[in-house]
Amino acid sequence: MTYRFSGNILLGSAAIAMLCAAGPVPALAQDSVVEGVYALPGVAQAVTGQLNVVETGPLTRRIELTYADQSSAEQIADFDVELTQQLHILATDAELTHLIHEHADIIGADGRFTAELEFSAPGLYHIYTDAVPTGIGQQVMRFDVTVGEAAPAAGTTEPAAQHVSHGPLVSSDGAYSVALDASQLQAGVESVVSLLVEKDGAPAADLEPYLGVSAHAVFIRTEDLAYVHAHAMEAGEEGGHHAHGAEPAAPPAGHDHGVETEADGHDAHAAPAQEGDHDAHASHQPDDHEAAPATWIDPNMSLHVTPPAAGTYALWVEFIGGGEIRTVPFTIEIPEADSHASH
Repeated sequence: MTYRFSGNILLGSAAIAMLCAAGPVPALAQDSVVEGVYALPGVAQAVTGQLNVVETGPLTRRIELTYADQSSAEQIADFDVELTQQLHILATDAELTHLIHEHADIIGADGRFTAELEFSAPGLYHIYTDAVPTGIGQQVMRFDVTVGEAAPAAGTTEPAAQHVSHGPLVSSDGAYSVALDASQLQAGVESVVSLLVEKDGAPAADLEPYLGVSAHAVFIRTEDLAYVHAHAMEAGEEGGHHAHGAEPAAPPAGHDHGVETEADGHDAHAAPAQEGDHDAHASHQPDDHEAAPATWIDPNMSLHVTPPAAGTYALWVEFIGGGEIRTVPFTIEIPEADSHASH
């Protein structure tokens, strides 16, 4: 019996042989669609969220976010500006030890947000998207995304939680430290947290507004991953904290004493590009902070926060010091409201 092979088949076979000799063909990055879980306690859910995740490198992912009206299922196109941004993206690892805070690089006319995220290591990450759909109010969705192949967490120990009654609590980022007085915190009750930012052991005199306010605080409850985002104000009648007996630092010459409002404050992140514009992610660098006129920030601050329930919380205080964004971590234990007095 005679077999005849076409030239196309022979060429195809040769190509396959060459590919096999060269080794395995690398797999192309695949899109992953993740449905959001509502994560804002105390506020009724009015939206759903969907995150399209595209691998752009071993530890980088491009994300595309859409919100939809929960009742009509129609995609939401309009969002209000909150703290100088239409979208805050906050991501943390499964152990709640690190925080990433980014914003949209591109905002489409249809309300689609696009951003590039860089992660420090493989593993499971909780990505929170904090936005204010126009006419609805603040809505926060959580997306659980695995980056790479996570190694077993053998030998990893989570930071021990400090009870809020044991204060002031102190943590640091480089030369900057935060002394936190959270002794008034009660589950389910709006409470005042006072804090003092120090640099090299003295009240910091080189603070700048971050996203239009003195500082930000992000709380995540370990038991259910509930999310609370608060921002600080200057100490004063609302209650300040002078840790270690320190008096407030005097404003440097040539700087106004005060915190700018969102309307006239220094935007720590340049406005995101509109759809079709060049990637604006580079505008998130500290050089933009240094180029803008500085406004002196009192290192004594306070913030109002309502913990949704008792339990252990990961807490990060974010601010700009020395022209760089500083992130100071805490792990705190908040008691039941009816037992707070016993502490």
